[in-house]
Amino acid sequence: MNSKQGILYPLAAVIALIAALFVALDFSGVKRLTQQSYAVATVNGTPIARAEYQRALHAMQAGLERPLTMDDKNRALKILIDEELMVQEGLRLQLASDDRLIRKNLVQALINSAVLLDSSEEISEQVLLDFYTQEKSLFATPLSVTIKVLKKNQHSDVETFTQALNNKASFIGAGELAKLEPLNIPVDLPIGKIGDLLGGNARDTVISMRQGDIAGPIESPDGEIFIWLLQKKGGQLSFVEARNSVLNEWQRRQEEQALEEYLLRLRKHARITTSNPE
Repeated sequence: MNSKQGILYPLAAVIALIAALFVALDFSGVKRLTQQSYAVATVNGTPIARAEYQRALHAMQAGLERPLTMDDKNRALKILIDEELMVQEGLRLQLASDDRLIRKNLVQALINSAVLLDSSEEISEQVLLDFYTQEKSLFATPLSVTIKVLKKNQHSDVETFTQALNNKASFIGAGELAKLEPLNIPVDLPIGKIGDLLGGNARDTVISMRQGDIAGPIESPDGEIFIWLLQKKGGQLSFVEARNSVLNEWQRRQEEQALEEYLLRLRKHARITTSNPE
C-alpha cells in the first residue's frame, strides 16, 4: 500500500461514518434547525408556526390600547400550545370520526380551505361582463307597474279624448271630457296580473311602454281601453346596476367548481368500497 492509499482509506471511512450517522439520526439535527427557524414552539414534535404566533399577537393587540407586555406574549403562546394539545388529544380520541358536530365543523373547514385557495385570483371587469352577458336572465327583478286605465263605453268620444291630450290636458281630465270610464287598478301590480285583469294585449303593450307613455285604444275582454304608465319597476338590470349580484354569483359558481375539483382529487386517491344499501 502506498502513502496515497493510506490517506484515502481513513478519509473514506470517516465519510462513511458521517453518512451512517445522518441516516441513523434521520437528519434530526437538520430538522431541529428547520423547525427553530419558523416555529416558536413544538408540541409532541408538532411545530407551532411563527406566523401563527404573530397573527395571535396582532389579534391580541387589536383589542388593547397599550403595547403588549411580555406576559401578554407568553399568554398568547400558551393559548396556541394548549390549542395544539387539545387538537392532538381530539385526534387521539378519534373525535373527528365519532363526534357529529366535530365532523361537521371539520368538513366545513376543509370546504372553506379549498374555496379560499381557489378564489385568491383577481377578477377582471371583462370576466364579470362576459358572465353577465351569458347569464343575463339571472339579473332581473320581477316587473311591476302602476297604471291608470280608461275604458271606452257607448257614450265615449275617442276623438275628444285625443284632442284633449294634444291640448295638454291630463290623462284623467281628457277622459272626463271624452266620457271614458276609469277602472280601479291596484298600484305596483305584477305584470302577470295585468294580463289577468286586462288581457294579453294590454300586458304586452305595457311591457313595451316607457314611464309616462299613453297607449290605446287596446282591445281587452271588456272592450277598448287606454293606458297611462305612471311607473315601471324591476325588469332587466344593467351590468352596472347588477354588478354586485354578478360578482356574488360568479364567485359562488367558482367556489362550487373548486369544491367539486377538490372532492374529485380526494376520490381519485381514496380506496372506497360500498355495500348494497338496500
